[in-house]
Amino acid sequence: MERLPDCVLLNTIAVAGRHNNNSTTASSRTRNGKTIEVSFSLEHPPHPSTLLVHSSDMNLTVPPNIVYTVDDLLLLSVNMGSGPYSLSPDDCDFFVYRAHPTRPSLHLLRRPHPYFNDVDVGLLPRLDGQYTIAALLPTTTSKQYELHLFDSDSEIRGWSRRTLTVEAPQREFPVKIPIDSIRLHHHLTSNVITIGGKGGTMGWVDLWRGILLCDVLDPKPFLRGLPLPLPLKELSYNNGNGFPFGPGGQRRGISFIRDVDKGKCYLKLVHLEMSDVRLPHFDDETMAFSFRVHNWALTTWSNTRMTDSYEDWHQEYMIEASDMRIDDPAISQMLETSGLLMHTQPQDDGAAGEQLAFHNLPVSQPSLCINGEDVVYLLARKKYRHQEAWIVAVDIKKMAKCKLWSSLVIKDSLIQLSSIALVQFPSI
Repeated sequence: MERLPDCVLLNTIAVAGRHNNNSTTASSRTRNGKTIEVSFSLEHPPHPSTLLVHSSDMNLTVPPNIVYTVDDLLLLSVNMGSGPYSLSPDDCDFFVYRAHPTRPSLHLLRRPHPYFNDVDVGLLPRLDGQYTIAALLPTTTSKQYELHLFDSDSEIRGWSRRTLTVEAPQREFPVKIPIDSIRLHHHLTSNVITIGGKGGTMGWVDLWRGILLCDVLDPKPFLRGLPLPLPLKELSYNNGNGFPFGPGGQRRGISFIRDVDKGKCYLKLVHLEMSDVRLPHFDDETMAFSFRVHNWALTTWSNTRMTDSYEDWHQEYMIEASDMRIDDPAISQMLETSGLLMHTQPQDDGAAGEQLAFHNLPVSQPSLCINGEDVVYLLARKKYRHQEAWIVAVDIKKMAKCKLWSSLVIKDSLIQLSSIALVQFPSI
């Protein structure tokens, strides 16, 4: 039997389907008592793996969604309504899948109330083999939140709820926030990270602003702020008026790294800076704005102390795409034949399309390798919002040292990547 990969890259949108006699398959029951099976079609990174979900009870017009992953745990939302307009959270069943080389498991959760957005919830593996699910929801009162908890070993009790305040807010910004960027004064959760430890620390991340940390296993939990490096270049846009920051996941990614080899744990942040210009027309194929990319760059920071100080963050690497070298002829050929670097298609009259360089490639959604390697995964598209997405893996450490490097770009027309999740497969 082929050895399972240590971890996999996943599209966060699952696929309706099943695997027969697959060692990754686990089953459970839906709210209506029907069988549901979850399994993986596995590939070694940077090839994307696919999560398959099969049940006669599921809504085939709304694909299942991977809400959160940490270590070997995966939180999955499956729509049980009927038709494409059954989009209420009440239509969804939530399951926790645990990866295992021989005994994977799938468990139906008691439905939460009120329902939460996917970006507000995370999973905490516990030392006793159980897990806690935590969701942090804003209230109408400034700096006040509701913490919703579900413990896998207290299922009869169900979900608990308590009100928390930000007792230790993050420090004031070291620079003045311009008028077009005033949204940075308010925390808007982009995603959740799991840190762990005795108190069960979890972090609700605003990728442009900072992190709200909470020890969710503490009898009296409270919130404390941890700042993130400010996007100083974006704050200088528009003649100093700033930038109207949107969803942070398009340009930034964050992970908590447990580096066993080096014996340390730390936060790691990656920032994608795009040098592009919006063109004055819509694209007929994507029905979205057209952009011309001049260059793009990746910057990474690390933080081992995790206090309220900006000085805890240390820049590790910064590399521009125009400085990247691809030395593998096969990779260069793949890029050329993929159409990724073709800005305009060949014309009927025989005129050639416009050929772009690698640094002109539209990329987004940087994700960090969770095993401590200095690899950043990016989603690449031919055009902004194009339906086909490829994965680009950049070894930023080797690039920064100007050593020879080969990238790998993967396309699968059956998999429309929306964003990337990572799952670990423990060894026996």
